[in-house]
Amino acid sequence: MRPLIYIMTPVLVITILLASRFVTWDAIKGENPEAQAYVQKGTLSLRTWKIPQAIAAFTQAIEIEPRYAEAYAKRGLAHYRAGDYKTAIADYTRTLELKRYQADAYASRGDAYRALDDAARAIADYTASLKKRWSARVMRRRAETYFEQGDTQNALADYDTVIKRQPSAVTYYARGNTHLQLSTQSDKDRLKLALADMDQAIALEPRFARAYMSRGLIHEYSAADTSATADYTHALALLTETIQTWQGDPNALIQAHYWRALIYQKLGEVAKVEKEIHEANRRVFSFFVEKLQKM
Repeated sequence: MRPLIYIMTPVLVITILLASRFVTWDAIKGENPEAQAYVQKGTLSLRTWKIPQAIAAFTQAIEIEPRYAEAYAKRGLAHYRAGDYKTAIADYTRTLELKRYQADAYASRGDAYRALDDAARAIADYTASLKKRWSARVMRRRAETYFEQGDTQNALADYDTVIKRQPSAVTYYARGNTHLQLSTQSDKDRLKLALADMDQAIALEPRFARAYMSRGLIHEYSAADTSATADYTHALALLTETIQTWQGDPNALIQAHYWRALIYQKLGEVAKVEKEIHEANRRVFSFFVEKLQKM
């Protein structure tokens, strides 16, 4: 089975799932062994979504070794996952003051600023991160933030740069979606750009369900109804296969059910739309109950 990213990318239904990026920080030689043990304990809790326990462990490490940058960075991620973005920013700032993990700390702090709708600071931090270490993921995040602020020129410039340096299905998809969102049904030139990018995304990753969905919408806007139906149907088959064969955390499939509901709506199958939404909502409730039980 291909990675789930090609089913789920790029929009996630639950904000907390957006915070799932986790950097594995190398242990620093010479750190207090007791502090290291707390960081290891906190890391395990963080990976299993036991957020309060993770924060407590990282705090213990910091109390033992106040200059333990890894503990600040990971505690920042724990606070981010808890939705405490201002505290996360404070921990990432302290990591930067200690001059460790700067590329990742800037990028993570940018994510927190973006979650607070502070686009200017988010863009500044993404830019600082890119100066420390170029990253396709970070540049895509900056492009998304530019676009959210209406800065289409810089958004497309970032996507162009990523495609030149590290072309991928995800980036072609993101740039194609940008063209699609900027288009109207009468904007044939913009729709052609969107279609070309979706074609590239699918060529690079033939199982990219979201790219088929977006290409279906492009065909719909272009009045190519047969092609639109074919793409929606293929996306539905990919999502269905993923749901039926998935062996991981079932809550990871929440978005797949929402996307299937959208496709069924496009195909005019109302009863199936309601069924998919009901299943997605049930999983959302289960997800939060499970996380609360781990606190």
